[in-house]
Amino acid sequence: MLNKYLDYVAFNSYGGFNEQGDEYHILNTKTPLPWCNVMANEKFGTIISSYGTVYSYYKNSQGFKLTNWCNDWITFEPGEKFTGIFENHYNLVYGFGYVKVLESDEFLDKTMTIFVPTEDTIKIQNIVLENNYGDDRDVTITYQIDPVLGVAKEANQQYILCKKDQNALYFKNPYIIDFSNCSAFCTVVTNHENIDINFNTEEYLIEVTTHLKVGEKKEFSIILGASDSGDAYAKKIYEKYSNGNIVQEEYSKMIEYWRSKVVRNFKLEDKYLNIMANGWLLYQTIVCRLYARSGFYQSGGAIGYRDQLQDTLALISSWPEKTRSQIILHASKQFEKGDVLHWWHEHNNAGIRTYFSDDYLWLAYVLCEYIDKTQDISILDVETNFLEDKAMGDKRELYDIYSYSEEKATVYEHAKRAILYGLSRTSLKNGLLDIGDGDWNDGFSNIRGQSVWLTLFMMNILDKFSKVAKIKNDEEMVKTCEKQRHLLKHSIVEHTWDKDHFVRAFFENGDVLGSYSNNECKVDLISQTWAVISMKNDTDMQEELKECMKTADKYLVDKEHGIIRLLYPSFNNPKNNPGYIKAYVPGTRENGGQYTHAATWLAKAYFDLKDDANGMEILKMLSPISHSDTKEKANTYMVEPYVIAADIYTNPEHVGRGGWTWYTGSAAWMYKVIEDYLSDKK
Repeated sequence: MLNKYLDYVAFNSYGGFNEQGDEYHILNTKTPLPWCNVMANEKFGTIISSYGTVYSYYKNSQGFKLTNWCNDWITFEPGEKFTGIFENHYNLVYGFGYVKVLESDEFLDKTMTIFVPTEDTIKIQNIVLENNYGDDRDVTITYQIDPVLGVAKEANQQYILCKKDQNALYFKNPYIIDFSNCSAFCTVVTNHENIDINFNTEEYLIEVTTHLKVGEKKEFSIILGASDSGDAYAKKIYEKYSNGNIVQEEYSKMIEYWRSKVVRNFKLEDKYLNIMANGWLLYQTIVCRLYARSGFYQSGGAIGYRDQLQDTLALISSWPEKTRSQIILHASKQFEKGDVLHWWHEHNNAGIRTYFSDDYLWLAYVLCEYIDKTQDISILDVETNFLEDKAMGDKRELYDIYSYSEEKATVYEHAKRAILYGLSRTSLKNGLLDIGDGDWNDGFSNIRGQSVWLTLFMMNILDKFSKVAKIKNDEEMVKTCEKQRHLLKHSIVEHTWDKDHFVRAFFENGDVLGSYSNNECKVDLISQTWAVISMKNDTDMQEELKECMKTADKYLVDKEHGIIRLLYPSFNNPKNNPGYIKAYVPGTRENGGQYTHAATWLAKAYFDLKDDANGMEILKMLSPISHSDTKEKANTYMVEPYVIAADIYTNPEHVGRGGWTWYTGSAAWMYKVIEDYLSDKK
């Protein structure tokens, strides 16, 4: 029996990769936590898990859920439920853009292929039934949805109207303001005769019944979709997919689409890294972060200013048009002052204005990276509007609907304005940049002093942007970049070195954070990594950079468990309140757990120091496959082996447990580090 598992890569008793590494096969669906696959195009998506269907959405994964999103793995209730298939003893195959449910029940072979086409706002659940055994059989498959048509079931389900019209069930919620013109539908298409289809408007259910003779095979597709054009779109979909081999044609088109977007040709020595780099990292980045903006653990729907900009860093070489359009979009979410929306929803222009201090700087960072790799300087002259200013008053954040002002600027001017705004927030106390209500680490929401990491980040941006300013013949900005970079470096050297590492921040009262003088958070990862990234070419800082990396390795890298802490020790009872980070249990998420996004920067820093051996070691530690290639490891790690987890716990009671998966920018950064430093391995 074991021999059939030998062909799988990293088989762990629950599942493993196929030999090519582009599929993950789950043979035991009683996984420690729901192991999911996300499938989506730019307007429609669905999440399938080893426990059942999580949910589906249209247009916005937070605001217009078609079916109920359940993220409770203990009492899991699928948003869409089958009987007769995908119910008891089934196996799963996860690929780029599809899920296959494989099941044999009472001598009947059942296969269901689930996918979202590249353009149509539907998901197709194509079911094939084969009777390869001794008796004729009657088969009934039911598909029941738990409709929402809004943000949450509790608030919206009572208003849902359901009707049957010809070949479909139709659903509408006239009271959901932003989506009142949207409707959902469910239908069944088949080319076979003698298949009975019954619609139940009271239980939101479709029942498909058929009779199979010995040796007979029948096929049909259950389609869930939504649109802005009501019944007309559903009828169009029904007519299209009732036509011959269209389901298979759309499936093949989808397969080709995703392979062209995510499959690369790395030839890395480490087999696990090779699997991740040649498909899974980019698939996670595009389908989840850029399209769905949703996962099992969070269904956000919004576009994060720094989040989706960083995601497109991974696409500069393979899909530069996407990076370009993302830069232009984000430039248009800037206020004239230079700050930006922290996040926003595209469907209604609602977003949140904050005092986070790094959001706006990512525009310049990603722009510089894009130009350096593509040489596309035309983007610099693209004009976009500013957002209309809305004063925050005494509020620390302002959620509102934001319109565009009549004022415009080029992308170059937008990026320049962001930098100048950031520089205007230089503290007179120590020459470092103000942290605001948090920098990259949102959890530092109460420091209200200065950020060492932010200052180092700005130094790196000034280095990069001076080259862009030269392209624009902006000599004044070139001089500003050079002068301010020098001043910021002087402040770093004078105020932030603590024996063998750089401190993290200063509180409003002047107390330091990230120093040996602290009882908690004596060492923080990203001050060390960005010191290297930003000063790797400064000959006078080489000893300090090597020393701070040794300190990071000593205190933050747990090689026994393959974990890289964000900071050490965790916050438990700090003298000064750093913010909501201390609300996390010590050793979880940002509070001293591995925050994978930051851990990828440790690999980057090693590569910047030409220490390839340590850089590769860190990347291997970050691979989810390394945490799950045996049953024992999988039971500890608990989450999916084929996508990056945002965090891994260091808490003594749960050492090595993965946190939330899929919806994390860590995938893009891990891919970028691999591409930037291991591209000669292609």
